Amino acid sequence: MTRKSVPLLVLAALALAANGAELSLEQGTLSADKTASLKMMFTGGKDAATGLQFDLEYEAAALDITVESGPAGQQAGKNVRSAQIQPGKLRVLIIGFNRTTIPDGVIAVVHASLKGGDDVKTLPIHITAAAGTTANAEPIAVTVKDGGVRVAK
Repeated sequence: MTRKSVPLLVLAALALAANGAELSLEQGTLSADKTASLKMMFTGGKDAATGLQFDLEYEAAALDITVESGPAGQQAGKNVRSAQIQPGKLRVLIIGFNRTTIPDGVIAVVHASLKGGDDVKTLPIHITAAAGTTANAEPIAVTVKDGGVRVAK
């Protein structure tokens, strides 16, 4: 490989990543008496995803997290299943017993409520281990953009 081909390979990889599937979680504000509802957006890009899996990682001492299906998931006939696999780590599956492609849009709504740690100003919520699948059970790489909540007094 020559020196000139390295930048071309990098550009090609970036172009492919730009057309891939992505999950992004918005930022929100919460207080001791107000739960934040954060939209999780899905963009399929060139990939026709029929199922998604990811983990949400957060500060367990400060937050309680739950997830419900969003309009894009409901439109595709998908259900949200989640399980706490350890404190501060929630595994989420968005699946359905069908071959329907998930459209771009709000795939889930993440509800965050303050459990403790009033002195903390910003609490990140990280999306990790994200993956998708096609109707033929082929894996899809999914990039992520983390979200979080700001604590208002």
